[in-house]
Amino acid sequence: MAMKLGVWLISLTLALLSASPAFAQQEPEKISHSDGVRWYNFMSDALNGRNFEASLVYVVGERIEPYHWLHAVEPDGEQLELIVQMNGSGFRALRIGDRVSHFHPAARDYSLRASSINHLIPPAFSQSFEQIQSYYRVVAVGGARVLDRKAQHIRLISKHDNRFGFSVWVDRDSGMPLKMMMMNEEGVPIEQVQVTSLALRQDPSPLLEELKRLSMPPLIQLSTRSHQMQTDMQPTWQPEGFRLVDKKHHQLAVDNTPVDHYLFTDGLTEYSVYIAPRGLEQTTAMSVVGSQNLYTEPRNDVIITVVGQIPIQTAKRIVAEVQ
Repeated sequence: MAMKLGVWLISLTLALLSASPAFAQQEPEKISHSDGVRWYNFMSDALNGRNFEASLVYVVGERIEPYHWLHAVEPDGEQLELIVQMNGSGFRALRIGDRVSHFHPAARDYSLRASSINHLIPPAFSQSFEQIQSYYRVVAVGGARVLDRKAQHIRLISKHDNRFGFSVWVDRDSGMPLKMMMMNEEGVPIEQVQVTSLALRQDPSPLLEELKRLSMPPLIQLSTRSHQMQTDMQPTWQPEGFRLVDKKHHQLAVDNTPVDHYLFTDGLTEYSVYIAPRGLEQTTAMSVVGSQNLYTEPRNDVIITVVGQIPIQTAKRIVAEVQ
């Protein structure tokens, strides 16, 4: 029997559902609202303006993935960035200016227009705090020692309780993020990134200069104006600050189930809305809690599923507002 959408989505997220508190540490929290913005912008300036080479690990549940990360700034201001997955298939992402190329050994390579690589480090970290201040507040809550460096702990807290928050430890000398934890609405770490080595360079890495000579994969355009969706139902509400970045109709690879897919992001977190034909056995709503929360609900002849880095109550409202 063909696998239905709800079962497929659950199997897709099972590996992401129970986060461990790896790398967590206790610190005295001396809260400073005014310093939070300063430290956040110090971090964004470092991510845009420094030449560096780093190793880091991404942790979610029992999954630990090591990565290598390079960044450089050319004399004319153009940025070069490379992220390489060190285990498994060896995923790579290369950014030259505003063009990000994704290389997948088991899939088709492609390029997108973007000002940062949306992998591991949220794109909003490379922007000034003004871009997210309408729906997040940032506070400085004390110091720590991370990677044998003095670090400043800052917290990003949702103003509307409809999205996850973050704890970030910023190197006091360089501004580089040394550790990051995504926190759910109960303050439990569900996703973490820990830098394990960091080298700041005076000049760009020669490797990045060589990669500029590579032939880049074709550029594809993400459009929010597709008129070929399967149903006339669509999301009509999203939390403040989230924007639609992609929508398309396609078939799931596992069983060719037709599905309309909508992708939303606020620069720090993202979620997807799936609308697909309803199976006869799918009669009740269901939720799964983890680093990627999932809520699915049948309605008439379709089943609506929301999966992403948002609280379950937010996902329920998104589903309720699909019209």
